[in-house]
Amino acid sequence: MRLGLMVNYSGANITLPMEMIKEADRLGYYAVWTAEAYGSDAVVPLAWIGAQTQRIKLGTAILQMPARTPANTAMTAMTLDQLSGGRMLLGLGLSGPQVVEGWHGVAYGKPLGKTREYVSIVRTIFARQTPLVHAGEHYQIPYQGADATGLGKPLKSILHGRSDLPIYLAAIGPKNVELTAEIADGWLPIIFSPAHYAESYQAQVEAGFAKAGKGKSLAGFDIAPSVPVVLGEDVAACRDSVKPFLALYIGGMGARGRNFYHDLACRYGFQEAADRVQDLYLAGQKDAAAHAIPNELVDAVALCGPKAHIAEKLEAWRASPITTLNMTTFDPAAVRVMAELVLGADAGQPDRTISIPAPAVSPAPTPADLFAHMAEKVASTAGLAAKVGASFQFHLTGEQGGSWIVDMKNAGEVRAGSIDNADCTITMNDADFVALAQGKLNPMTAFSSGKLKIQGNPMVAMKLQTLF
Repeated sequence: MRLGLMVNYSGANITLPMEMIKEADRLGYYAVWTAEAYGSDAVVPLAWIGAQTQRIKLGTAILQMPARTPANTAMTAMTLDQLSGGRMLLGLGLSGPQVVEGWHGVAYGKPLGKTREYVSIVRTIFARQTPLVHAGEHYQIPYQGADATGLGKPLKSILHGRSDLPIYLAAIGPKNVELTAEIADGWLPIIFSPAHYAESYQAQVEAGFAKAGKGKSLAGFDIAPSVPVVLGEDVAACRDSVKPFLALYIGGMGARGRNFYHDLACRYGFQEAADRVQDLYLAGQKDAAAHAIPNELVDAVALCGPKAHIAEKLEAWRASPITTLNMTTFDPAAVRVMAELVLGADAGQPDRTISIPAPAVSPAPTPADLFAHMAEKVASTAGLAAKVGASFQFHLTGEQGGSWIVDMKNAGEVRAGSIDNADCTITMNDADFVALAQGKLNPMTAFSSGKLKIQGNPMVAMKLQTLF
């Protein structure tokens, strides 16, 4: 079991517990997660954290899908991932109808269908195999509405993301949990009870794996609940500090009949208490609602008390199928104690505790490899040559340089050699060409800095992006 650290959304002012986050990074915590509601966002704090940490993964728990187009979310995730050295974990969620319609001003709609389409679009962008086209009930790309200009065209990300960037979904309802197990790499549950996993979640998780096929199982799926951790000698006082949080979610996060957290508490067997909490909270009696939270419910979903007591309660979490315990705490001492209890002798040795396999290092392709790949793509993609409709002459300098023809105007071929009267002649260093083709060198930056020299219309040269 790994450890994560949750950072809540802001109050009136935003501050980040950077010293605690840095300690978690040093101790070998797997991830730090930022949140958003209807104030501070999750992205800016995560970038701030990423700039001041070394190894800890950077997760959003969660980015609200209704607040962003799928493409914008993919752009954000790929950018943070590259700037952080591959540490991004993309956590997504729908939020609830009150926030979606009352704050973002868009329809809540059908959550299952929207989530499935959203994740599919983001994965297509990450994979960068084809230009983005999606025709669904909820998203149409390019946009085809009655007010469309008709000028939209399928595009492929300029930035080369990684296709295996992990996607997590926040879900607690049965159908949403099943969908998460089917299409996501991880699950971010809240108010999670390991003792109630079998009757509340297991069937849905296994059904999702079955739909996904390809042998998907718990072995490759990260169950990463958010768990309140309150360290202190007085167990009752520690429990009491968790109760306002539970009262807020069970009583106030959603209208009556549309509160997913209330429904979850009922599934755990606390219906009478959940109804009482909701009645009090919606009547404005928040303190009374907190007092109505049963101690048994707190113990089911949180870790409260002195170190020895927490160590005892941790056994239920170890016995469950969770793989990352994301603790919610304001106490740096709790961060250290949990590292001792969970990571043991490995605490402070992130290379052992994070459990991330080292990526395989492949040799860099040569310009000849890239032109051969380009030729294969043209041959296998109907209409691609006609879409580009121009001829290009490449002259590359350096040890692996040479001259290549990319003729998408006449012969529709890519080969070594030279031609006269090409629409564009491009001259650059061989290493810069490889970096450009791999997305590691921005074309406009290369052009403005003189690394990329073009004879002919530079706008015609932009058509080459579809060939890489």
